[in-house]
Amino acid sequence: MTDTHEQEKKQFKRLFQQQGVDQFDFRFQVLEAFLKLEHHVIIKDIQVQLKADGVKLDKGFVLNSMELLCRFGFASKIEFDDKETQYEHRHLGLHHDHMVCIKCGSILEFKDEAIEKQQLKVADAYGFHMLQHKMEIYGICSKCMEHRTELVPLHKAKQGEKLIVKEFDAGRNMQLRISSMGLKIGDLIEIVSAGFGGQVVISAGENRLILGKGMAEKIRVQPFDRIKTQRHDSKQESNDTFRAPLLLSQMKTGQEGVIRKVSGESVLRRRLLEMGINRGSTIYVEKYAPLKDPIELIIKGYHISLRVHEAANIFVENVKFKKR
Repeated sequence: MTDTHEQEKKQFKRLFQQQGVDQFDFRFQVLEAFLKLEHHVIIKDIQVQLKADGVKLDKGFVLNSMELLCRFGFASKIEFDDKETQYEHRHLGLHHDHMVCIKCGSILEFKDEAIEKQQLKVADAYGFHMLQHKMEIYGICSKCMEHRTELVPLHKAKQGEKLIVKEFDAGRNMQLRISSMGLKIGDLIEIVSAGFGGQVVISAGENRLILGKGMAEKIRVQPFDRIKTQRHDSKQESNDTFRAPLLLSQMKTGQEGVIRKVSGESVLRRRLLEMGINRGSTIYVEKYAPLKDPIELIIKGYHISLRVHEAANIFVENVKFKKR
């Protein structure tokens, strides 16, 4: 790389002197500082390096010099989403693409010959003569993934993430509001956009839903890639088994599960417990009334009936379909 840098300096002197660029010596100092930085840099980084070299130059002059370096092919300007303009070395004949972590901002350079060939193949198939290209992959780097918790509030998820709804950390009224929007535990969702006044826009199937920050804070989700990993490691489990708790009101006809928690106001909770609806008991959804209310259930061999708003106070886990 040192030989490459020396070659860059020689070409710089030849080209800039041929073009009669003013303040040549100072611009050469900017080039030297830039070449010492082997990563993506902003103007401030170059100023810091210049200061370390005992050189003090105005920010406007450094910026103008970097624009000239880009013009003559010594540097490339990169403008990632929502980031300050960055510069990187442009070594002739070498090309690479970028992966950008949307959490910590780190940038990973990569080159993949298979991708390069595929791009040429696609361009040729469309009769398109490709002159140049750039690829930017946005996601979350391995270091940030290691520090992610198993479950996160929905409002902390990033745009583009695919997630599984795992639980609602909310009271009965909020749970009913979420359910009325068509969102339920076990749904696969994608973050369409986030951060606009605290609102989160998600897609659930073919539906777009807009959630306020208060509601999004109550919905806990898990990255979809972790779900896939867990399924791969647990192939013996049936694909139609939902390990995370569901509200009884969200279960479908023919599903059975184990009661995990009974909540609600004291009078309602006491009545549910007196009906035998307590933690650890197996409960089966026999059918719904024509208007979806009430729900006919079987628990401990007895047939009982509950209103949907009452069933919304009962959390059930290990839910699966079972024939009777």
